[in-house]
Amino acid sequence: MSRGMMITQRGKRSEVTLACLLLAMAGCFANLNEVPQVTVQPSSTVQKLGGTVILGCVVEPPCMNTTWRLNGKELNGSDDALGVLITRGTLVITALSNHTVGRYQCVARMAAGAVASVPATVTLASESAPLPSHSVSVPHPDQTPCHQSH
Repeated sequence: MSRGMMITQRGKRSEVTLACLLLAMAGCFANLNEVPQVTVQPSSTVQKLGGTVILGCVVEPPCMNTTWRLNGKELNGSDDALGVLITRGTLVITALSNHTVGRYQCVARMAAGAVASVPATVTLASESAPLPSHSVSVPHPDQTPCHQSH
């Protein structure tokens, strides 16, 4: 008899978890016909060979799938061989190389369609020219209410 009780409790726990997930998703996907928008575009940057580059973009609604392209080719998530890490709307190049310079775009996708950001060019700095000083604004992960897949 206690076995049956345990199964029932597990079943209830699963139902509660499922209900919470559905409610959380409902807030993100309340309007499945809404077309995604890139509200903060990534910025072009110049960096020295081996330097770190951080590109960020913000999309609305915030709970959609966001990926990145390099020179028009889709990046399939983080790529250890390239030294590229992708987390939500942020792309980090850990050590800039000849293989990671180029034009980057973030792409937001929903059932209603997809939209790409304005291209941001990542360029190698020449050894003789000083690097321009500028700040990169990347949204804090807590500002995005839902976890996105890559």
